[in-house]
Amino acid sequence: MSCPPTLPFETIETIIDILSEQDPGLSSLKSCSLVCEIFLQLCRKHIFASIAIDGENLALSKPTSAALVRLLSSTPEIAHHIRKLEWNIVVEEFEDRSLPSILKKITRLESLMIGWPWMECKWRKNRLRSAILHLLHLPTLIRLEISRIHDFAFPDLIPCTNLREFSLRSTRSVETEHTSLPMLPHKPLKLQSLIFGVRCSTPMSMIGTSLRGDGRPIFDLAAVASVKLVLDQYNEFEASRNVFNHCSQLVNVDISVNYPPIAWTGIAKMLEPSIETLTHLRFAMGTKDETGTGDPLAGLVAELEELRCHRNVVENMTIDVFVGAYYKCNQGEDWGLLDRVLTQPGWSKLRHISLTIFLWVCYREDDLEVTLKRLPETQLPTLSSSRSINFQFSVIDKSYDGYSY
Repeated sequence: MSCPPTLPFETIETIIDILSEQDPGLSSLKSCSLVCEIFLQLCRKHIFASIAIDGENLALSKPTSAALVRLLSSTPEIAHHIRKLEWNIVVEEFEDRSLPSILKKITRLESLMIGWPWMECKWRKNRLRSAILHLLHLPTLIRLEISRIHDFAFPDLIPCTNLREFSLRSTRSVETEHTSLPMLPHKPLKLQSLIFGVRCSTPMSMIGTSLRGDGRPIFDLAAVASVKLVLDQYNEFEASRNVFNHCSQLVNVDISVNYPPIAWTGIAKMLEPSIETLTHLRFAMGTKDETGTGDPLAGLVAELEELRCHRNVVENMTIDVFVGAYYKCNQGEDWGLLDRVLTQPGWSKLRHISLTIFLWVCYREDDLEVTLKRLPETQLPTLSSSRSINFQFSVIDKSYDGYSY
């Protein structure tokens, strides 16, 4: 390495910070790290701030746990820079005797994502458990995402005193004996954000009622401001009622449903506990209408009418409709009803509405795309001409983009 730079340390640090923001690939920082020891230490802070370990898909060129073991064994001080860890665990890693001690070198983690090898290993009985609990219980941890765990135990999160954002996908929670802790935190966990992906009916049912050993709830959901749900089955929709019953100060709600089997019936009553705080709403639905009703909005209009009749404070509403490639979509009155409900009195704070319809045009032989693009003129004239509401409408062809909510 060359001689130390003559610029003040604070100036160098600012330059490195700016480079990290402008260079997502970190190639500039990696070059700078070769200049001198000072540059090396400053660049490491950004280069190793986020680490992804994925032994499942080697085609992604992500490091494996073996690479992490080599890195932190040779340069243990790098562990202090790690703030975010994304870890898709493979079965073989449970047999790696060196991995637990390496993971315990990480002490300042803020964000943790764990992808479990599904049914092959038990959450509460495996050789990595002590290391995983070490990461979970770090006082710096504020974000946790878990997926594919079939026997997750909420009591394991009791020591996560600063956890604020919790995300689950394809996960089942189970009742367990109360975790033995030398000292229970004084208060339950005060979450601010909750995300439930598909196949999470049991954790949605249990998160508001799970108790600690002293009989107090594990989670305090009263202050949760943001909830995002992706619902694929009717039992998931029913389970989500428990989440909304315990959240009374929601500001932002984002719900995606697979229609059918799920329609929006009952969602207005579910949102009622937060009616005085809820300002941002997103409804997304995959329209594969096999019910014969032809309603592309899956009963949403009737629920919006019920919300309108309450003293709501909704400011921003997003409605995304995904029309299945081989399914029909009503092109008429259902859209007109939406126009009437959203332009009647009862939406005193509403200033922005976005309606987007996603199509897979390449699989269709009809003129649905053309017809839907004319909806602002034919069925949505009041919204389109409103001076008080910023109405944005679009029809997007996703033929080559895949399918995603």
